[in-house]
Amino acid sequence: MAEPPAARRAVPLLESELYFLIARYLSAGPCRRAAQVLVQELEQYQLLPKRLDWEGNEHSRSYEELVSSSKHVAPDHLLQICRRLGPMLDKEVPPSTAGAASLLGAGRQSLLRTAKDCRHTVWKGSAFAALHRGRPPEMPVNYGAPPNLVEIQRGKQLTGCCTFSTAFPGAMYQHIKMHRRILGHLSAVYCVAFDRTGHRIFTGSDDCLVKIWSAHNGRLLSTLRGHSAEISDMAVSYENTLIAAGSCDKIIRVWCLRTCAPVAVLQGHSGSVTSLQFSPMAKGSQRYMVSTGADGTVCFWQWDLETLRFSPRPLKFTEKPRPGVQMLCSSFSVGGMFLATGSTDHVIRMYFLGFEAPEKVAELESHTDKVDSIQFCNNGDRFLSGSRDGTARIWRFEQLEWRSILLDMATRISGDVSSEEERFMKPKVTMIAWNQDDSIVVTAVNDHVLKVWDSCTGQLLHNLLDTTAASLYGILQKAPS
Repeated sequence: MAEPPAARRAVPLLESELYFLIARYLSAGPCRRAAQVLVQELEQYQLLPKRLDWEGNEHSRSYEELVSSSKHVAPDHLLQICRRLGPMLDKEVPPSTAGAASLLGAGRQSLLRTAKDCRHTVWKGSAFAALHRGRPPEMPVNYGAPPNLVEIQRGKQLTGCCTFSTAFPGAMYQHIKMHRRILGHLSAVYCVAFDRTGHRIFTGSDDCLVKIWSAHNGRLLSTLRGHSAEISDMAVSYENTLIAAGSCDKIIRVWCLRTCAPVAVLQGHSGSVTSLQFSPMAKGSQRYMVSTGADGTVCFWQWDLETLRFSPRPLKFTEKPRPGVQMLCSSFSVGGMFLATGSTDHVIRMYFLGFEAPEKVAELESHTDKVDSIQFCNNGDRFLSGSRDGTARIWRFEQLEWRSILLDMATRISGDVSSEEERFMKPKVTMIAWNQDDSIVVTAVNDHVLKVWDSCTGQLLHNLLDTTAASLYGILQKAPS
């Protein structure tokens, strides 16, 4: 009869001790019959630790002899060893999820992991996207540093959101350096826009040209021609298929981003185009683009997503209660249901796109000078308006009407000393912005001061002077402490 394989090989001491500890553990538990069978096989194949005499010769021992000579080994000795292994290893090589002890763990949770397995891992957009949805709920330990901005944006493209406070650390903006300086236009450039992926940059200039640049190396990709006057505004469709440019020649031109071929030439204004917006709202393949003009009109251009064809005639709203009124700015709400516009007659006009056709639903008259900046928040139905009357207002739709919180640029924080220039200068709001989670708003004033406000209460939180203005970007990305 052939000898069993186990008997033909020399069993290492550690392995034979493990056999003994397993039998010892089973003998004190509910599996005593299994322990008896195991002990018989261990003695039969001489797998138990052997005894050495004074000359170094080995002698086989029975299980009972081994138990008698190893009284310090308790029945749960193997279990106690296993319990201590995890915490000891966690101190040396941290796992991906702390506190989750398991003998069956794999990868970075395995008890066989090494420092090489848990070294710093380079972030990928897919990994960051997984964190957005809470799986895993915490940033893994092996991701020692926050992801870079490129991977953050790729993850945001996959999920449509970005929730981590580490996504845009304020300290990152202290290390911003000029990536590329390009002389690409023959005249001043007043319009700049990114495409929806961030890989391309569009510039509109007073030389009547729109240029497309690579965001990675600054290489010129294409030049879009056709306008005969300065480019006043640009917009990129939410599907990232079209770019539209408005001009002081009263014409809107649309190009295909895939081929750079002209798609439409839209003539609906009798004055310069002052703002241009693609609506994020979708009704099947039907989309809208909105333009405002110095002729006091708001034009809704309907177009088809599949054919890329624009209606030659817009749905036009002429807002001229008196001669000389100009529409200056516009902004869509999240989802594109509402459009807010500002004008030189101090009135904010609201349009609703939820009906069969766009309709004007409100005129808000709270400013006393022209409204030249307006911006909806990132999440919700609030919007911010800025005026040359020295105030900004945070608007919200409550109880079937639009109500506002006044932000007076003359407000001061206790302890601030006004300069001689500020005492004689009438404050005017020049730019406005929301932070990422809409908890604060920032207003730029013509006295070279940036004011930071609580968006819920309207309380002035900070004044950023020339030396601290560079921290605006960090404040826009995180709520105040």
